[in-house]
Amino acid sequence: MSGPIFLRLAGSFLSEIAESLAERYCRLTTEPMSGAFFSNSGSEATEAAVKLARTYWLSTGQSQRYKVISRWQSYHGITMGALSWTGVTLRRKDFQPYLKESFHIPPAYCYRCWFGKSPGTCDLDCAGALEDAILAEGPETIAAFMAEPVVGTSISGAVPPYEYFTRIRQICDRYEVLYIADEVMTGAGRTGDVFFASDHFNAKPDIIAFGKGVGAGYYPLAGVLCNQLIIETISRGEGMYAASQSHSGHPLGMAAGHAVLDYVEKNEVLHQAAKTGAHLGRRLNELFEHPSVGDVRGLGMMWGIEFVRDRDKKLPYEPALSFHTRIYDAARSLGLLVLPSNGCNRGCDGDMVLFGPPLISTDEQIDQMVDILDRSISQVESETGMMPSNH
Repeated sequence: MSGPIFLRLAGSFLSEIAESLAERYCRLTTEPMSGAFFSNSGSEATEAAVKLARTYWLSTGQSQRYKVISRWQSYHGITMGALSWTGVTLRRKDFQPYLKESFHIPPAYCYRCWFGKSPGTCDLDCAGALEDAILAEGPETIAAFMAEPVVGTSISGAVPPYEYFTRIRQICDRYEVLYIADEVMTGAGRTGDVFFASDHFNAKPDIIAFGKGVGAGYYPLAGVLCNQLIIETISRGEGMYAASQSHSGHPLGMAAGHAVLDYVEKNEVLHQAAKTGAHLGRRLNELFEHPSVGDVRGLGMMWGIEFVRDRDKKLPYEPALSFHTRIYDAARSLGLLVLPSNGCNRGCDGDMVLFGPPLISTDEQIDQMVDILDRSISQVESETGMMPSNH
């Protein structure tokens, strides 16, 4: 590899600050990536990732490869293309007539395993489902598989078994399918120790979509990274990745990206997020004293709590109760923001909150946050009177 490059776009101009940021991002993975393209939002980034995969296959002369497989209970963005690959029924239903044909497999969701298995005793059927889908659709038609390394709002903080992505990578390699990691939420050190969560698992993506935290909230910055094979293949074939946008690579955004990386490196934020995240996990697990807490899961500074009305049977609350919204309202009234969501139980019901404090939070601040969440859960349990039978 001669060095990372900023992907050449039709009708676009290069700038030194964009090229230097592209190079820095490419060096942030355990095995460096080779190309970068900048966009303005995570939804645009996931769509750009799929377009990049399509351009790759066109460059190989395999125009029949266009299908993208993703997972149920995944979230890849709000635009029509990204929503097509999203596996959240509640988000898709109103816009179904506009969504393109898409293909989904069961998620790696150990708390509610779609195959009725238990952690440590399963055969990773959730990963094997990818091979089944590839064979059912025809390997010669599959362009890419897209997944979040740790699931965000749709299964709040669900971490797959460590071997899951190893199996996924093996299946993708077997059928020459590109693996796209949607790191829009999990990137920028959110999961601790590494900048991109994919590096926690033994499976290097071919393409990474990133966003959110890379701009630290100061600028809407997002984009994609890709490996050397994709760069070389497109250079020999199509020669151009046609995805130019008016403000992609804007110098102001590039400056913000550099400033964030400077701060992350100077203040060892990745290490801090891992250390504080471990404390956060310990504190959140104390919330099992609440009968409504069914599961606590997460990694680094990205954790989710799932609420149930019967812990032994994992029975969700009735959707009309909107338990997750009640938790959000109670916490917000006490000065804490959490991200509420529902539908984790196969898109039908299930209440959760996602907990993602600032990466620079201290242990003392984490304690304050969890104490507020503790009081909020007590308040909602008391207000609803929906106490589980095993209370």
